[in-house]
Amino acid sequence: MGRVNGLVPCRFLTLLAHLVIVITIFWTRASNVQASLPPNFSKEEYDEEDYCVLPAFTEVVMMISVFALKRKSF
Repeated sequence: MGRVNGLVPCRFLTLLAHLVIVITIFWTRASNVQASLPPNFSKEEYDEEDYCVLPAFTEVVMMISVFALKRKSF
């Protein structure tokens, strides 16, 4: 068997760490949205801020999907 280059494990660990961070952010999305609002906020303000945060989360998930599909051979 050939020797594994140091770049491959580094890329894998970086991608895995990024995935763990994204999953953690999704689990704590409500807390993150509330942290960006003033102490007394309305339901409309919460919904607007949540709507603004959702595209960023979606973009991160799409980026991980592209990397995963890029590595998979069809």
